[in-house]
Amino acid sequence: MFEAWGRFIYRRRRLVLVAAMIAVVGAAVWGTGVFGSLKSGGGFSAPGSQSQHASDLATRAFGRDTADVVVLYRSASLTVGDPAYQKAVTSALAALPHGTVLSAVTYWTAHSPQFAGAGGHETYAVLRLAGSDDAAQVKTYQAISGKLAVPGLTVHAGGQIPSELAINDQVKSDIGRAEGLSMPLLLILMLVIFGSLAAASLPLAIGAVAILGSFTALRLLTLVTDVSIYSVNVTTILGLGLAIDYGLFMVARFRDELNHRPSTEEALAATVATAGRTVAVSGVTVALALASLMLFPEMFLRSMGYGGVATVLVDMLAALTVMPALLAVLGPRVNALRIRRSVRRAPAEEARGAWYRIAGSVMRRPIAYIVVIVIALLALGSPFRSITWGGTDARALPASAAPHVVADALARDFPANSTTPIEAVIRFGGPVTAPPARAALAAYATRLDHLPGITAAQVTGAAGDVARVDLR
Repeated sequence: MFEAWGRFIYRRRRLVLVAAMIAVVGAAVWGTGVFGSLKSGGGFSAPGSQSQHASDLATRAFGRDTADVVVLYRSASLTVGDPAYQKAVTSALAALPHGTVLSAVTYWTAHSPQFAGAGGHETYAVLRLAGSDDAAQVKTYQAISGKLAVPGLTVHAGGQIPSELAINDQVKSDIGRAEGLSMPLLLILMLVIFGSLAAASLPLAIGAVAILGSFTALRLLTLVTDVSIYSVNVTTILGLGLAIDYGLFMVARFRDELNHRPSTEEALAATVATAGRTVAVSGVTVALALASLMLFPEMFLRSMGYGGVATVLVDMLAALTVMPALLAVLGPRVNALRIRRSVRRAPAEEARGAWYRIAGSVMRRPIAYIVVIVIALLALGSPFRSITWGGTDARALPASAAPHVVADALARDFPANSTTPIEAVIRFGGPVTAPPARAALAAYATRLDHLPGITAAQVTGAAGDVARVDLR
């Protein structure tokens, strides 16, 4: 079957390459728009878990109550007690486009000391934006982000929505920079391995096709389900790595077969029948292993499964179609633009090369190599002992990014967890306003207030038979 596929690709090589070029152009234009469709916030809660149940219950009882945007204000001379400070901030907030901000809580509306930083020179406003989901709120924030500045004050915007937007932009920028750095380095490595520019460039070409194709597959998935931005990380890592791996299989085998087969078609058929089968088995195996991530209820884990499976399948498809077509067109010219003369030498003449000697040394002293390799791997993995797990928030951004600046200021200059308290949601057997329920709620809040590590426990909501206590 694989041999017949190789012959088919050889006879239709130009048609395959034209179709691939059209697909790549489409992926470059449409597929790269996936970054605007991915979810950067949330996805860590399992549906049906206690925390998710409490969140859903609080949302139904009290509506959405999140710090979509936290605007940090700082003055070198004024304090929050100065009327000029109040007027500057409240006027700027009042001038925002009508309907974009559903509510704005400030020091002067909340009358709470927790909104005043050390020395009174800092304060912040908590904005709730219009929009039914994160994507709509991001658009709302983009419409007002340029209007948050206040003359005479230093202003930084943070919170959930600015952080989500900044993380999306940062990921897009980092991926572009990583690919820009890795491609030239990998090309140099491929040149050393293959000894010719033509052969070295083929695995990288497949890697580019695979990454763009994976972006397209992910964007198609975003049309039917939520996909986390973590999927892009898997796409770029696997896309380039597997493409080079599969490209090495195909190109190395094809170059060997050219020395033993009477024609390019025969060499390509033999290559696809051997190395092509290996690529197919490897691709299916890796895709099935990554598909197990889709069984997890958390969105970010499922998304990594989506990205992984999509990348592997695109890699495999590209290696079994585009790569053979390129090899068919090049034929013996796969050794063009040589950097060393041994490229055209038959494999038998290279039987005493460096790789041959390394393999022989490993077979003679396997235990010694195992010990050295295990020690090296343990040394490389030792930093894992100090790993700190956490979700995606402003800390993932550079220290100079506005959301990071806001998060640091809130943690340093304001009461702990001032905008992100721990919420305890309580459901009673009857109305919260009933005397027994009010007494029980007060006693519960008092007990929580005395727990180690809790600085304050405050009832922040009561509706029907549901109450909410914020822990700071």
